[in-house]
Amino acid sequence: MLAVPRLKPFAEVKDELSKGWKQEQANNRMQQISDKAQAALQKDAAHPEAVAAALGMQVVHADGVAQGATLPEVGSIPDFDQSIAGLKKGDVSQVVAITPTKVALAEVTDVVPSRPATFDEVKTQVHDAMMTGRVPYLMSQKAKQLADDARANGGDLAKAAKAMGLEVKTSEPFKRMATVDGLGPASYVEDGFKSSVGTILNPIPMAEQTVVVKVVEQIMPDMSKLNDERLALRDKLKQDKARDRAELFENGLVDELTKKGVVKLHEDAIRRLLASYRS
Repeated sequence: MLAVPRLKPFAEVKDELSKGWKQEQANNRMQQISDKAQAALQKDAAHPEAVAAALGMQVVHADGVAQGATLPEVGSIPDFDQSIAGLKKGDVSQVVAITPTKVALAEVTDVVPSRPATFDEVKTQVHDAMMTGRVPYLMSQKAKQLADDARANGGDLAKAAKAMGLEVKTSEPFKRMATVDGLGPASYVEDGFKSSVGTILNPIPMAEQTVVVKVVEQIMPDMSKLNDERLALRDKLKQDKARDRAELFENGLVDELTKKGVVKLHEDAIRRLLASYRS
């Protein structure tokens, strides 16, 4: 089959042309308003509200803004942050597009030199930092107390947890490579596979919780199926090794041919191909 290029008729491209024309007009209009706003603020920096009202723009006040901070209605945009850096009091920044349909510019009303912060200014951050470090420690201590109480009561984890107002869950049986509901990978409780029924494991710290685990059941493997599984595993290992050998041979051959100049890899084409798959 031969594909012959053709010139698309107007009917097929009119919607696309119309959309592009409208976008271009909108961009031009935004640029005109931005230029007028910048010029007006440079002439009359004391009345930004009047300039904004005349041009249908919004005034957002931001006090004590540090470099890289998140600004209201703007967010954290490196280009906008860069446009403000180095300005003096009364200066107006360049116009920066913050979204496809929104632009912003800044007027510097004051510049506060850097200085050590007072305690009142940072006490909230200090409190939050202390609590962030304190919470994991408290969780660890409470989990250790739970495990110790359960062991002291003959391994009754449910009773010890209830006395401390904690939640107890019993999972379905799972394998070593499984995912445990509410816990995550079974690797968290690897020691449980080597422990006897009734064993209470040491507390296990996780991302958002610390858990105490008790081994309540162990299901022994069905040895009658060992021979069939052994054969299947042997076949899979053979296939994996054959695939690895083929890949090593292919990679070695390509490297050798590349060194000799017989094969040339087009890195740009490879990157474009990878980018198309990622997109």
